[in-house]
Amino acid sequence: MSLKFGWYKTPVPGDREDKQVPHARIISQGTLDTKYMCKMISMSSTISSADVKGVLEALNFWMGFCLSEGNSIELDGLGYFTPTLKSKITTDENGKNKVQAEIDSVSFRCATSLKEQVREAGLELVKKTNTEKLPQEQRLEKIMAEVEENKCINRSTCMKLNHCSQFMALNDLKQLIDSKQLIQIGGGKQTMYIRSV
Repeated sequence: MSLKFGWYKTPVPGDREDKQVPHARIISQGTLDTKYMCKMISMSSTISSADVKGVLEALNFWMGFCLSEGNSIELDGLGYFTPTLKSKITTDENGKNKVQAEIDSVSFRCATSLKEQVREAGLELVKKTNTEKLPQEQRLEKIMAEVEENKCINRSTCMKLNHCSQFMALNDLKQLIDSKQLIQIGGGKQTMYIRSV
């Protein structure tokens, strides 16, 4: 497990003589939604995906309720949430300026333990390629060809095979499961996909 990153040129204004210094940027592997996270939690526990979703919905409601009453919330291993304000200058009917306070947002400060967990992942430099994204139809054909040859496939192999993100690979595999071409066996890191009988 590692964070993939690439080096990118930092824009420098034309009137500056600074040397262009590259900066590192994480290469996103996709955005995982609530449904996916519920499934992962369910697979690594004795709680059903529906129950996990119910707990998260309750957590969302009560966090919103408590934050709106002026409380801050600290969730062990996750982080610290607190409501924030902003000031706004308005003009009254007499043309005088006055400052008003408005509720702005919710700030989040990541827990130290979560930061450390991410830092332990390590880094993997990904060299830029000119590989174009394949349309889903071609990606699915390549996945099925791989299964035909090797009898099974996993998420990582799908990502390498189609040069795609984790999110896209999982979506492709789900598409093949929904169309009854593949079935899922195992769970977690041991999840494999084989041809449906």
